[in-house]
Amino acid sequence: MLVLTLLLATPRGCLKDAPETMPGTFEWDPGVAFPVGDASFGMNIESGFDTLLLRLDSLTGWPEWVDEVEITIQGTMDFDLSAISENLDHLNSILFRVNISNGFPDRMRTQAYFMNQGNNPVDSFFTDGPMMVPAGSVQGGGGTILPAYKQQDVLFEKERIEPLQDAAEILMRATILNPDPDTALIPYYPSYHFDVQIGAIIDVHIRF
Repeated sequence: MLVLTLLLATPRGCLKDAPETMPGTFEWDPGVAFPVGDASFGMNIESGFDTLLLRLDSLTGWPEWVDEVEITIQGTMDFDLSAISENLDHLNSILFRVNISNGFPDRMRTQAYFMNQGNNPVDSFFTDGPMMVPAGSVQGGGGTILPAYKQQDVLFEKERIEPLQDAAEILMRATILNPDPDTALIPYYPSYHFDVQIGAIIDVHIRF
């Protein structure tokens, strides 16, 4: 009755554009974008850094981290797919976009992991190898750094999406490779940090 009423109410000049028959199905393929999380990490306890390495060595007078081959900094961001878990059958893929702003004057090797409630990894972001981020540029004698920016997209196809329902957080880990800083920069390192922003685009296929 509703279709008949609409047709009768349609101006005669538009009837030629109306379909002769109603389609049996209708398919919709929208892309929905949303933020996943953002965080900032540095040489502090909150970022999983061993702050004992900030102690000055009695012989050299420099912090103990200067003698380390690598420096690892890591932290977590909340992650929850429950809002879309009821529609997993309609998800084709999720594209995660990772943006990293490196405020250290050293290049970084970065990796991210989806972790469950038991603090066990569910999956990793970069299956082809860690994301490498170039060093930031020293400004004003070292007091400030012009961050280096790197972006990388990671596509999760349908078979990788379902296990993510068990993920409760994202663990972001960055390793400063072979730190050999200018001695003038060493006092500034505790104030340096790197920032991470992660967003996602969901490819949904719905058939009515």
